[in-house]
Amino acid sequence: MRILRRPLCCCVGVVAICWARLASAYRPFDGTDADVAELREVELEIGPAGYRQDGSSRFLVAPAIVANYGFASEFEAVFEGRQEIPLNATQGLSHVEDVAISIKHLLRRGSLQGEKGLSVALEVGMLLPGFESRLGTHIGSIFSFRSPAMTLHLNLNNDIFYSLRYEASASMIVEGPGAWRLRPVAEGLVAREFGQGGLYAAVAESLLLGGIARWTDATSFDVGGRVGLASGRLQAEARIGLTVGFEAW
Repeated sequence: MRILRRPLCCCVGVVAICWARLASAYRPFDGTDADVAELREVELEIGPAGYRQDGSSRFLVAPAIVANYGFASEFEAVFEGRQEIPLNATQGLSHVEDVAISIKHLLRRGSLQGEKGLSVALEVGMLLPGFESRLGTHIGSIFSFRSPAMTLHLNLNNDIFYSLRYEASASMIVEGPGAWRLRPVAEGLVAREFGQGGLYAAVAESLLLGGIARWTDATSFDVGGRVGLASGRLQAEARIGLTVGFEAW
């Protein structure tokens, strides 16, 4: 797996902004929404720089990218990954993490699409090995509901690794009113890993707080800070980025 290069990220960002159309910012979250890109539309979620701490280990995250492409009606393909650059001299070279390719399908049109009730989507994909050996399968169910006062997204995820590990996670995203140009956002996440010493051997809990600023209908900027615990280790992150959408052809 080749490391994502920052100059390439910058070029992609410039082209995307020039051709930008409609974009729904779902950075800086770990979860996602029950919606998909329109047919032939590309949505790029770009984190040019961020910071992550896991216990005593510290990393510069540059870049983090999620690319969504609407390849059929109510279907999108998703590619994601991030490059981590160690800030501790003893942590080795930069490496790629959380690489995945998946397909998301909108199962039910609801309030997120301007209709009534819950919006429901299913995401299925492959987890690819980056720096860690984490080849596996991802299955996620997403439920979204929008009202004038707030928008909610519930993510229920199952990651099955071929090394005989299984991770279940749930996250809830809360957004402020969609009509606001700058809306506050939050995400709470709980994850448990099975297969390494018992049910509660690997537990992670985190809370993210931040905001999303809509520059145009096609471009949004985001900032967020996440703190949590994973098996007794303190975790912290700072995230900043943008989301743009454009028609591929």
